[in-house]
Amino acid sequence: MTYFGFDHHKRWTQAVAMNEQGRVLREGRVLNDSASLKRFLRGLPKPWKGVVEAGPTWGWIYDTLSQAGVEMMVAHPSHLRAIAEAKIKTDKIDARMLANLLRVDLIPAVYVPCEEVRAQKMLWRERIWLVRMRVRLKNRIHRLLTAYHVSIPEFSDLFGAAGRRFLEGLKLPEPGNHILKTELKLMESYQTQIQQVQHWASEATQDHPYRAYLESLPGFGKVFAPIVALEIDDPRRFANPGKLASYCGLVPSLYSSGGKSWQGGIGREGNHWLKWAFVEAAWVAIRTSPYFRLLYQRLRQRKTAQVAIVACARRLSEIAYHLMKERRCYQERPLSYV
Repeated sequence: MTYFGFDHHKRWTQAVAMNEQGRVLREGRVLNDSASLKRFLRGLPKPWKGVVEAGPTWGWIYDTLSQAGVEMMVAHPSHLRAIAEAKIKTDKIDARMLANLLRVDLIPAVYVPCEEVRAQKMLWRERIWLVRMRVRLKNRIHRLLTAYHVSIPEFSDLFGAAGRRFLEGLKLPEPGNHILKTELKLMESYQTQIQQVQHWASEATQDHPYRAYLESLPGFGKVFAPIVALEIDDPRRFANPGKLASYCGLVPSLYSSGGKSWQGGIGREGNHWLKWAFVEAAWVAIRTSPYFRLLYQRLRQRKTAQVAIVACARRLSEIAYHLMKERRCYQERPLSYV
């Protein structure tokens, strides 16, 4: 077995190859193109096993080396404490450390979905990004109107049909008028792009095996269902619903020492796409589902609104786990008032 460590960067990769005894067979800086990577592999004894750290650009090198015959793994960067806490840290040392950890089977591996699922996730994440940019643009327009003390009539949605007619008819003092017209054009462009990307994403995931089960969940629909299905991908990789909730970043932190325990917030750990989807769905669920409305009301008697909604989001994630694993739709059970 030959073990490879790849410290991947934007334009090049620091690569090292080791044998089973830890002796370096080959190392050097390799350009990020298929021909250079295959040249580095040439002549080394098979079978091949390699590792690369998770990051913004790991997908390309993972797929390229997998196609070249390397059994690839992706390492969790925050769990590679041996590299992160090293006093002397260079690309060469990092690549060797990755190869050594792989050689002794100590790599904290990250789950890697297939290439098709990663492409579908990219489409839905693009849609989320466009929606967030549209929200920021709406906030800018609100700030602009506030700056000029514009009295806004009562609209259910300022950016709906009636609201848009009002905005397009406004005449603000310059430069406010130019800015408003520019931002309204941008809004229209964002709306067009969101519809287009959502069409592509929906077509790509219309046959996803878990989509119909998740669409039956309160608060879910044709957007959250495919996003959650793709981000979870395979529910069997989680031992129980609590593991999935923890992966989503919906479990509060716990500190225990000397017989005393402290419970903290949920922090920034976990899959932030899933955390966002479940929390947003929970706000809808408490308005549409008697079960989640009662759960939220009971929690609000002793918790803040944010803590209560996160608890509802966690419950949603646990139910989603069962729906996906058991391949069944959600059924709202009648409430019993005791």
